[in-house]
Amino acid sequence: MSPPPPAADVLAGGLLGFGMGAALVFRTWPPIAFEAARRTLVLAVPAGAAAVFLLRSQPAGVIVAGLMASLAAVSLFGAEGSRANTEAGWRRGASWAGAVALASALAALLFRWLGESPSRNVRVVAAVSAVLALLAWGPAMAAEWTRVRRELREEVRLGLMPAEDAAVLALPWRRVREPRFGRPDERREYVRSALLLAVAHRQQRSRDGEAARLRQLEVLAFRTRLRRTLEARASRAETRGPDLDGDAGI
Repeated sequence: MSPPPPAADVLAGGLLGFGMGAALVFRTWPPIAFEAARRTLVLAVPAGAAAVFLLRSQPAGVIVAGLMASLAAVSLFGAEGSRANTEAGWRRGASWAGAVALASALAALLFRWLGESPSRNVRVVAAVSAVLALLAWGPAMAAEWTRVRRELREEVRLGLMPAEDAAVLALPWRRVREPRFGRPDERREYVRSALLLAVAHRQQRSRDGEAARLRQLEVLAFRTRLRRTLEARASRAETRGPDLDGDAGI
């Protein structure tokens, strides 16, 4: 059995791959954690194929462990990239650099661990990689929860959003099923606009001058989307109210 690729080779390949990925998705990577998670699944396909290719001469167990290690690194890259795109200015660049470095280091560490004793470590590396792939999203989800609670407070204060909506939007497991948000397509648009509004608020606070004014235009655009959704919801409730009353009197 030939040994797995050295950690140095994996680190070099990881830096190149994650650097290229960051260059391609720097501006378009979703700042919303759930959307970034779905995009990461797509990104994991070529990354997994690359890991399988590197380990093609190894036993099936080593290939699976290497595949899981690459998925853990891609998951960390996607989660940290999502957090990076909630920042603005130099903070965004620094956060993206951190995403590339952390993901590459994790890949190198897991592959080195696997290479030290493949027959003994294969199951452990696979299990640890699976756990890390999930835990990588913890900081991104926590940051989003904090951001939504803090930034949408202003919308509630101005009367642009019901307080009940702001409370629901902070919790992913509630906002995906909230019946008050209307049909599935309306709910998706409302939730996405609200989460992006929170991002725009955060980015505006960290900028000044022309950059802050551009962020204010984004804030106004997302507020317009939210207002339209809320008006449609109110109109539908008014239309449904008389019908329900009439049915009750029959």
